[in-house]
Amino acid sequence: LDDCLCGLRVDPTADDVIESKRPGCETRWYHLICVSADQAPHNWACEACTKSKRTRR
Repeated sequence: LDDCLCGLRVDPTADDVIESKRPGCETRWYHLICVSADQAPHNWACEACTKSKRTRR
């Protein structure tokens, strides 16, 4: 999906977004502010993927 948790569309080329690095993530792209992050950590996974323990890419 191209929508963040907030319901707004995410532009993957923007500087203020992060991608969940887990395969099968339904949302995939998030605004940094929506996940309480200042910057994008390497190999970040969203909360839903972390809880479901999806494997890394």
